[in-house]
Order: sequence, then C-alpha cells, then structure tokens
Amino acid sequence: MNSDDLIVFCTDDSEKILMWNRAAEIITGYSHAEVPDVKTALRVAYPESNYREIIATVRDIFRKNENKSVHYETKIKTKKGQIRYISWIIERIPETDTTPQVYVTTGTDVTHTQQCENDALLLSEIVKSSHDAIVGMSPDGSILTWNNAAEDIFGYGETDSIGKPFSRHIPDEKKNTFAAILKNISEGNNFIGTMVCLTKTGKQITASIAFSPISGEEGTIEGISAIMRDMTREVAIQQTMKGYISEATMRLNHPTALVEGNLISLIERIREGDFEDEDLLMELQVQQKALSQINHNLRELSQAIIGNFKDSEEEIIPDTM
Repeated sequence: MNSDDLIVFCTDDSEKILMWNRAAEIITGYSHAEVPDVKTALRVAYPESNYREIIATVRDIFRKNENKSVHYETKIKTKKGQIRYISWIIERIPETDTTPQVYVTTGTDVTHTQQCENDALLLSEIVKSSHDAIVGMSPDGSILTWNNAAEDIFGYGETDSIGKPFSRHIPDEKKNTFAAILKNISEGNNFIGTMVCLTKTGKQITASIAFSPISGEEGTIEGISAIMRDMTREVAIQQTMKGYISEATMRLNHPTALVEGNLISLIERIREGDFEDEDLLMELQVQQKALSQINHNLRELSQAIIGNFKDSEEEIIPDTM
C-alpha cells in the first residue's frame, strides 16, 4: 500500500475514497484531501469532459455488473500538467458480516513503455515514408526489414525480400567486394560510398549506400542498417555535364587563341600602314564572326551550368539506366 510506484486507492458504494496511498499522491500530485471522492478524482485527472465521461461509464458498468475485476488503460493529467499513462485494475471486495463492499483500484504507471511504443511507431512511420531505401540486415547480409522506397528502387516487395540475401542485388563481379564490406561492418566499421546494384529486372543502377553496424547490449554486432539512394540519374547527368564542359572547353580554346593572334597581327599591320580600308573591313568582319562563335559557345556552356539542360538530360537517362 505504501509503494511509491503502484497507485492504490479504495472506494465504497457511494464513490467516497477511503484510502489514497503515497504513490497516488506522488504520481498524480494530489493529496487525499484534494480528491475525497471519485467524481473529484475524475474531474482533476481527466479535464476533457468527453474523455472523463467514457472513464466514468466504464467504472459504472463494472459496478453494476457482477464482474470481480476490470482492466483498462488511460492517460491522466497530473497536478503539474504532465501526461501520464496508467494501467488500471479495479477489483470488487464483497461485503462480509463485519465489512461493507469496497472497490480497490490499482494503477501502474506505464508512461515509459507507452512512450517507447510511440517512439517505435514514429520511427516505423519515418522509415516507411522515407524516400531513401532503408534496409535492416543480419550480419551475414540477410534482409530483415524492407521499406517502400526499397521496393520502388529494387522492384521487390517486402514479402519477396525478407529473409533473402541482399547480395542478390549485387552483380557477380562485385560480390567479393560486397562480402568484404560486410566483414568490415561486422567488425564495427561503417561504410559510405557508391555501388552498382541490380534491380528485379536485372537493370544496373548506381546507388549511394551508407552501411552502419547495429550493436547489441553486450557490444556484439547484431545487425546492419543500410540507407540507399538511387543516384543513376544524377551520375548520368554529371558524366554528360563533364563531357559537355570538356567539349566546350576544347571548342573555345582554339578559336580564342586564333582570334587573339589575328588581332595582334592586325594591330601590327595597321601600325605599319599595311592595310587598305576595304581589306581592314574584311579582316574585322572575319574576326567578328570568330568572336560570335566564341560567344555562342560561351552561352551554351552557361546554359548547361545553370541547368537549362533538360532536352539532353531526357535523352541520356534511358540509355544509361
């Protein structure tokens, strides 16, 4: 009765609280004097009237029936405004020749357990809705968990993936490398990098992967978490961009040097008076065209760099994936 962890209070048929133990006062924050009866206790513990009426109805049904006990869970609001989750059991103690019928209510604070369940549910929802593939594996690489993004990337559903080796998504020529990575992770190391992977249709994709070991209570490696993203599209764009910039640079280097040399030569000849007006005009027109070409190349290069590259992007993606 004097436990600091288990709420215990007794009531009679009039719903008067006959006993209110120390744990009840510690957990709720209310003394026996502040909650002399069940109606007051319900009012302070359940400020929301609809919720309070539901709890009161449960207690009333129990009192009217012949059941010896009833179990239910609620969330209460303490005197300090905190929310606590309590698992309740009400037991009926029948009257005797010397004692009236009473009801003994015990309450176990399960807030920590409830919070852990809520956190686990939230984490599950985050994993489920993530745009990255999040996969849990055993130390030997067998798949334990498989989220929606993993299905989108690799083509296999959760049912088809759980229990299967992740190595089926690795090309044959890369399996030894993958095995070495798993061994390294089993020793407590992380891996961050890119890998070529296979989808259900056999198509190769480039995936960025972060492998991390999952340690148990004793420090042993009990699993592997893998976060993956399909980078095939980005890699193809980068490769094409590099090629385009390299080509544009080559196209710019020669004309620029040529125009610069021609202009220097032209300036020297003008100084020497070795030009008729008509010849000078023709030469300037030639250099103007060369400069226009350079300007055109620069404009194309600028457009590629700032991302105005959609037509080329659409053309290269199907071939590289």
